[in-house]
Amino acid sequence: MKIKHFFVAIFIIVSFSRIIGQEYKVLDSVYRKTFSDKIIVKANIDTQTDFYSFKSKEDTSTFKIRSNNDFRLFLSLDYEFIGVSIGFAPDFISNNKDDFLKGESSFTDYKFRFFLGNWVQGLQYSKIKGFYVENTNDYLEEWKKGVDPYIQFSNLTATTWGMSTSYIFNPKFSYRNIVYQTEWQKKSAGSLIPTLFYDYNKLSFNAENTSSIEHFFNIRLALSYYYTLVLHENWFFSSSVSPAVGIRFSKDININDAIKTTTNDNYFSQFLDGGIQLGYSSDKIIFGCNFNFNINSYKEDSKTIVMENKYYGLLYIGYRFNAPKIKF
Repeated sequence: MKIKHFFVAIFIIVSFSRIIGQEYKVLDSVYRKTFSDKIIVKANIDTQTDFYSFKSKEDTSTFKIRSNNDFRLFLSLDYEFIGVSIGFAPDFISNNKDDFLKGESSFTDYKFRFFLGNWVQGLQYSKIKGFYVENTNDYLEEWKKGVDPYIQFSNLTATTWGMSTSYIFNPKFSYRNIVYQTEWQKKSAGSLIPTLFYDYNKLSFNAENTSSIEHFFNIRLALSYYYTLVLHENWFFSSSVSPAVGIRFSKDININDAIKTTTNDNYFSQFLDGGIQLGYSSDKIIFGCNFNFNINSYKEDSKTIVMENKYYGLLYIGYRFNAPKIKF
């Protein structure tokens, strides 16, 4: 079903771009080469999993939950100034089949991106359902790893609707080369790229006689810096670092034995993203590998710090080809 959605997206993107007739084109230069007349199709697989850590200052204990998706597959399409990607956790990868021990998790992700001059606008919808307690041994004395099931929260669901707005200061630098591979960086360059992130999230859990829903809105400003070092005509190495600060507005609704309680809180949040990439680019073929990290934390109260940390690798391969001729 996900593959079918991807091919439907190809037709919609190409048709929409032709209808509105607004190609955003970057003139080729000694620094960058654009492929606005090409369709770029790419597949990448990563090891990113959604992980939450609740650390208590009172007794130094940590409660860790993780989704059971060791590998995630993304299919993406870019044409002219529009891009779309569809992500899911494939069942055919063996590491995603240990449901007996860790429970079943589902993952769905849709992203859209629009390139308008030096501006980049992103849209995202993401949903993850099913988590397990990674440090179950801290709570069950007789528990044996690899034999006994982890503590599981199959009804715990995290949903995100997000947007981002970025501005690229240096016109010689190709942000699209290292993030979406829709351009080709021909000569080394870097740029400051401030980005405003704003997203609405819902974390919900249902069990017998108990339900909990947390609604929270995040807004943060990141001062990102990217640099691409061209090692050879076709090979490049890139790195990035992105410190950010933000505010989290939270509304927590709990229902226990038909008794409803509501709590509203605001938090100051801190973020640090970054990564390195080794890639290959040509007129038709692109491939590469990344290592990325994402560190997010905020103080929930005087005794608890919530951390959402991610460290993951990524492999991608793609192909550029001429867009099909569509007559209207």
